[in-house]
Amino acid sequence: MGVIHRFTGENGAWDWAGVPVRDYGPLRPQVSVRRFVSRQDNSNNMELRYFELAPGACSNFEQHNYEHGVLILRGRGTVRLGQDIYPVQFGDAVFVESDEIHQFRAAEDEPLGFMCAVLDKDLRVTVHGEQKLVIFDDETGEPQS
Repeated sequence: MGVIHRFTGENGAWDWAGVPVRDYGPLRPQVSVRRFVSRQDNSNNMELRYFELAPGACSNFEQHNYEHGVLILRGRGTVRLGQDIYPVQFGDAVFVESDEIHQFRAAEDEPLGFMCAVLDKDLRVTVHGEQKLVIFDDETGEPQS
């Protein structure tokens, strides 16, 4: 059976019922993620996630072997696709190709929030092979070990 996660955000917060806020990881303390449609909702094929970057924060500067679609829902900032940097704002849709180096960055004066749709992690392996992730240094652009 399908699931509805009702928006419960108040006073500038973006939250949904039954969707816990999780840290993105130790490299990005000012980035949070909420997983909507995923295995927790009995989805075997896809994940829909909401990422929120604090003002001035950025996502991992990364490359992986699966694509994703992004819809900007809050704020403005930039997205790096390969070597090019583009401004993004509410309503913009971004397609990130498999193996494309990418990074999202919030403007200095407001958060950046976006939905991100990807295949379920097991299906990614079926479609794209073993998962490959490279995280690059924000300053040098060199792969981190």
